Amino acid sequence: MMQQWFVAVDELWQFKFGVDDYQPAREAAADCSTFLSDDEDEHTDNVSRSCFNCMYRRWQPDSFQCHKQSALR
Repeated sequence: MMQQWFVAVDELWQFKFGVDDYQPAREAAADCSTFLSDDEDEHTDNVSRSCFNCMYRRWQPDSFQCHKQSALR
């Protein structure tokens, strides 16, 4: 189901949308069973459950990558 919001790149998931596209990030986080909120001072979305606020996201210049698979190994 991740393919709806992410594309696989080098064994990581790259978010298909930009750094300002909050709705798909919220939808993806709502569907994620391993979502883990980052420290509140690291949040960039005012809705708590958003990939933008997840501890597993790593920012890229135009988007972010999801690192939950590498963290769960």
